[in-house]
Amino acid sequence: MATSRPILPPMPWPVYRNMTDEDLKAVFAYLRSIPPVTNHVPDPVPATSALDAKS
Repeated sequence: MATSRPILPPMPWPVYRNMTDEDLKAVFAYLRSIPPVTNHVPDPVPATSALDAKS
């Protein structure tokens, strides 16, 4: 994996909170209609201390 970066922009929840039930149903229907993405999730890497790095 490459270097990390901040995930921006944050989710615009103020916009979603103003949606009607019909709007939300339409968004949900759209998301259900598109195929899922393939996302490789790497294995976790245990944290090491600065002392471990010196040995």
